[in-house]
Amino acid sequence: MYKACFVNIIGKPNAGKSSLLNDLMGEKLCIISPKAQTTRHRIKAFYTTDEVQIIFSDTPGLLDPK
Repeated sequence: MYKACFVNIIGKPNAGKSSLLNDLMGEKLCIISPKAQTTRHRIKAFYTTDEVQIIFSDTPGLLDPK
């Protein structure tokens, strides 16, 4: 039986979301910078084996509108 799932990486700006995705995938897919809001658009990465597919989504940091 083949299984698939979606994983969204959500958090505050500069919380390490892009670094986490890069580490999980084992390669540099996302830009990393000390500047807040470097990730402006969602970045997707796919992890696939014979039994499972996981779609990761790196999102921009959540901001508190004022």
